[in-house]
Amino acid sequence: MTNLEKIKQLREETGLSMAQIKASVESTETLEEARTQLNALRVEDTHDKVAKKGMVRVVSKGNDAILYEINALTDFVNKHEAFIQFVEDFGKLIIQYPNITIEEAMNLQINHQSVEDYRLKVETLIAEKVVVSRISTIKKEDHQSFGMYVHSNYSSAAVVILDQDTINPNDANKIAMQVTALGKLYPKWKQTVIDQILASELLGQPITVKDFLNQKDVKLLHATRYELGESMNEHLSCSLVADTFCQTTVKEVL
Repeated sequence: MTNLEKIKQLREETGLSMAQIKASVESTETLEEARTQLNALRVEDTHDKVAKKGMVRVVSKGNDAILYEINALTDFVNKHEAFIQFVEDFGKLIIQYPNITIEEAMNLQINHQSVEDYRLKVETLIAEKVVVSRISTIKKEDHQSFGMYVHSNYSSAAVVILDQDTINPNDANKIAMQVTALGKLYPKWKQTVIDQILASELLGQPITVKDFLNQKDVKLLHATRYELGESMNEHLSCSLVADTFCQTTVKEVL
């Protein structure tokens, strides 16, 4: 393997600068030696950095849906099998415990180890800080339905509640996708939001969300949205109560 090939591979694996990788390759004899040196450098460099990359995901079971976010320091973790598996395993576990807190979740057992021990092992494997940042449980009634959407790069996700369970799940998910997309227009959600969602034109269709839901004979009751890297104390969470659009859309994550 040429030095150029080593540099390319290590760049994909580590996300470190080309200058750092080039220096390591030139000062070592094998790819494995360079990889070990660079991984040690990553751990040293990332000790005090804030983890804001990673994934936001949604899991659901029955009347419960859970949005959660797990962070790391670079985008490269989204291609690392160990990190992806941890994110998926964490979601499968916490959906069994609605309203769970992060502290409680880290003490749960998974594959004969605590979630915290599992997290530490993943940190070692990917040589990056791994942080479970937030968890939000959204509950619906039996006669209501969820709409859920996760962006393809796991940078944002949303859950909505509709007042009837008669709507096609694919149509319900379109509303959640709309909530995710509108985050670009209203990044801090300081204004009334449900009416903004209803007035917006449904993605890819010449019809507003309100008219679309009227055709389906359902109402939008609630929307919760996560954006990757948001403050741990801020996310969109807004409900329609007594036909009055809520004004306060920033809630503390418990």
